[in-house]
Amino acid sequence: MAKVKNDYFKLVEKQVEYCVQASDLLANILNNYSPENLNAQREEMHKIEQQADEIHHDILTRLSAEFITPIDQEDIVHLVQIIDDVTDALDEVVLDFYMYHIDKAPADAPTLAKIVNRCVSALQEAVKELKNFKKPDTLRKLLVKVNSTEGEADNAFVEAIHNLFGTETESKVLIGSKAIYESLENCCDLCEHASDVIEQIIIKNT
Repeated sequence: MAKVKNDYFKLVEKQVEYCVQASDLLANILNNYSPENLNAQREEMHKIEQQADEIHHDILTRLSAEFITPIDQEDIVHLVQIIDDVTDALDEVVLDFYMYHIDKAPADAPTLAKIVNRCVSALQEAVKELKNFKKPDTLRKLLVKVNSTEGEADNAFVEAIHNLFGTETESKVLIGSKAIYESLENCCDLCEHASDVIEQIIIKNT
C-alpha cells in the first residue's frame, strides 16, 4: 500500500483558520468591551490559541518523519512558526487588558482591531493560494494586500499613540493603552513577516 502523503498546504490552511478565529474574537471583544466579560473572553481566546498550538505541533511532527515535501522543510517550519506567533500575539492583546486592569478600551483600539482582522484575513487568502506558488501572479497580489494592510496598521498606530499622549494624562491609562496599541500593531507586523516568508518560497521555486 502506498504511503499517504501529508498535504502541508491544507495543514497550513487549517492552522491559519485559528488566526482568523482569534482575530474575529478580538474584534468583537473590542467593539463591545466589558471588563466583566474579560475572564470568559480570555478563556475563549486561550482555547483557540491552544488549538492552534496543537496543529502547529502536529505539522512539525509530520515534518520530522517526512523525506520529501512540496517546498523546503525549513520554509514550512518558518511559515508555521510565524503563523503560530500571530495567534499568540492576538492572545497577548487580550492578556494585556487583564494585566493592565483596563476598565475602558483605548479609543483607537477598535479601529486597530478591525485593521488586524483584515490583515489576518488577507494572510488567510494568501495561504489558501500558496499551493499555486509555481504560478504566483495571484499569490503575489494577495501578498501585496497583506503588506498594504500592515502599512495601514502602522499609520493607525502612529495616530493612536499621537492621540493618546495628546489627550491622556493619567499614567496608568497611558501605560496600559500604549501596551495594547503596540500589541495590536505587532499582530500585523507578524502577518507581514509571514507574507515575506511566502515571497521567499516563490523566489526559491520559480
